[in-house]
Amino acid sequence: MMHALDASQASVEGLAKHDILKDVIKDINFKPWGYITGQFSVNAPISMGNTLDIEETKLRPQLQFVADPKESGIPKINDSDLFTLVMTDPDAPSRTDKKWSEFCHYIEGDIKLLQENQHTTGGVVTDPQFFATSIANGNVLQSYHPPGPPKGTGKHRYVLILYKQPPRTSSSQFTKVTGRPNWGYGTPATGVHKWATENKLEPIAANFFLVQQP
Repeated sequence: MMHALDASQASVEGLAKHDILKDVIKDINFKPWGYITGQFSVNAPISMGNTLDIEETKLRPQLQFVADPKESGIPKINDSDLFTLVMTDPDAPSRTDKKWSEFCHYIEGDIKLLQENQHTTGGVVTDPQFFATSIANGNVLQSYHPPGPPKGTGKHRYVLILYKQPPRTSSSQFTKVTGRPNWGYGTPATGVHKWATENKLEPIAANFFLVQQP
């Protein structure tokens, strides 16, 4: 199994290669706390820029966050911490036309990352800090809107980002997203970074996949 730190570094490289650090997270020095893994089905994993068919992405994917808080500079996640998951499309309606960008596809806040799985050898926990946890069971602020890139606009990047919420802050206190195009701001090439900054959300992990209209 790939170590969390190796996978985190690989995710940063993938995010940089596809300009997601620049276009969406807007931090070329982004240092993840771990990585997001997930799938729409066994045959449709989400794997740092793999291409999926539209029909495979109709329902919200099953996602996990994998972290290794022992590593230098990676904070320990506490049971009281809350997190927000988003999915956004920076290529709406196309990579060169940003009039609907970013398009908000999903927001779920107040997620708790509770330890589920540990490394064990013969039933003995060998790495009590390492854990994988489902990203689910939060407060859905924007329901899942499946990818639907217009025909002829090429492959769209669908970016999943996990944010840490400020201490003692619930998603009910967040700025309301009033529309999906431009995340409701009405300005082209505006999206989750502005919304996250307003709400003091800290990105801790990301993944993405590609979809285009057949």
